[in-house]
Amino acid sequence: MIDKMRLFIIECVGPMDLLQDRSEAKALEKMCHIIGHEVAILTAYCAEDLEKYCDYISSIDDIHATRTKQRPLCIHLSAHGNERGVSFGRDFLNWQQLFMAMDPLFKDMSQYNGEVMISLSACGAGNQTLVNEIEREIQQHHEHHFDDSYDQEPHDHEPNHLVTRPTLTPPVSPPAYIFVTQGSQGDDVIYWDDATVSWTIFYHRLAKLRTIDDEAVYRILDDIEHAADTLLRAYRWDALTQRYIKY
Repeated sequence: MIDKMRLFIIECVGPMDLLQDRSEAKALEKMCHIIGHEVAILTAYCAEDLEKYCDYISSIDDIHATRTKQRPLCIHLSAHGNERGVSFGRDFLNWQQLFMAMDPLFKDMSQYNGEVMISLSACGAGNQTLVNEIEREIQQHHEHHFDDSYDQEPHDHEPNHLVTRPTLTPPVSPPAYIFVTQGSQGDDVIYWDDATVSWTIFYHRLAKLRTIDDEAVYRILDDIEHAADTLLRAYRWDALTQRYIKY
């Protein structure tokens, strides 16, 4: 088996959710601890909090890991949303803005040796274009990647000179999988109880796999749809085509 997982849950609950103690993260944390996962909750009240937490998580390494170093790491985002994006307090982030806020998770995770995955739990997440933003960033990096190099042609009989080329941001390291909520009970929204039950089953079943592979993941998603009447989608990075494949 994959020896359990490490899970950061970044959640933004609305003021009324807070008053009524409605939290996907708190319920999921308890169940994942029972399953054996290592779990931490980070509560975000605005976009600045999200950016701060993503940068903080990206600093993770496994130097001080007391158990298996290469456990898969999943960053689970839970928030209100619609087909255009997600809300963090008063801040509404469209999918491109969400990609920018999560930038460190895609570019600065090199110190962690385990597989990295993203889960997005929100109404409208089935319409996300986060994967498109990742693909576009990688394509642009391939097309415009230049290093400082020496020009090979002399100019006006002068010695070869150093040509400074544009310096780009670090390349994106795409998460192996991105999982999203598509809807529940036949609707294009996700209900709080359905989401909590579905993600609990998902992380429970994922921990029992010997390896995380497409066939096993797709079977889990099919079982969740039948058992909880909730549709989760998986996007798996394909290194050959440099694109995400949707299931």
